[in-house]
Amino acid sequence: MAVKTRFSNKELKKIISEYDIGEFLDFKPFKQGYVQTNILLKTTKGRFVLRYYENRTKKSVSFETDFLEYLRKHEYPCARPIKKDDGKFIGIYKNKPYVLFSYIEGHHVKNLNNRQLHEMIKYLALFHKISKGYKPINHNHREPRTKEFCINVSKIEMRRFNDRKEGIKRFDLMKSKVGDLVLPRNLPKGVIHGDFGKENIKYKGNKLSGVLDFDDACYAFLIYDIGVILLYWVRFYEKKFNFNKAKKIIKIYKKYKPLSKLEKQHIFDAVKFAALMIMSWLMYDKWKGKDLFRILAKIVDEIDGIGREEFYKKIF
Repeated sequence: MAVKTRFSNKELKKIISEYDIGEFLDFKPFKQGYVQTNILLKTTKGRFVLRYYENRTKKSVSFETDFLEYLRKHEYPCARPIKKDDGKFIGIYKNKPYVLFSYIEGHHVKNLNNRQLHEMIKYLALFHKISKGYKPINHNHREPRTKEFCINVSKIEMRRFNDRKEGIKRFDLMKSKVGDLVLPRNLPKGVIHGDFGKENIKYKGNKLSGVLDFDDACYAFLIYDIGVILLYWVRFYEKKFNFNKAKKIIKIYKKYKPLSKLEKQHIFDAVKFAALMIMSWLMYDKWKGKDLFRILAKIVDEIDGIGREEFYKKIF
């Protein structure tokens, strides 16, 4: 559900009055989104996006605004947070933070063509080139991408099951699979997007016009984002692992940002970890009516069946 909190015209006019963005004309809630409430605002000066954070603290949100300002200075195409009249990016309404963003023109593409896919991978590589080593303020107030965090989330989700045996069975599977991961501490780190996929990218024709939704962004090892991309495009959208596409994706990425030897060796773990993180979050809940935990568990088994060495050979 995209909208969890509903706003009246009067409430939105009050919020808009804190910015120099013209007079309120109209609004429309976005259908996209899984956690936060996002609203398209129309004013006499244009279109803007209001994001109302349903489950984040002010410090967690400040990580996002700080990083987006950093990206702005590097001229990276993404939504910009807009300052209120008091010079601050973050407002509070009914004890929850909100931020107003610039609106990115363009459209979402369901089935990417080769040129659009190239653009997506190119801008992921450029994103990592900019974000490598950067730690925004309050980076410790964002959920990390660590094995410990994945297990902790799984433990919480396990307790939601009425069928205790099923909950324990799924938790034990998670412990086993996460325990097999090899993620060296010296893997290059920086800010990752966390969900760099077609749903969070806009295009104008074949050109990428902007990257959206930094709600999952955090400071972590950079190849996590590559793991997400490969998980979706090499297997989730395919009937079986498409290593020709994997090689193509990696080749595009390396054109704009090199991969270290260590990163190449652990792409295998990054793909598995991307799947396992989603499994931990959706251990109990369904995704669009589907048991994504079971679907991804089979994919993780397939990855394990290929093995780290063979996986590396098939890509590199």
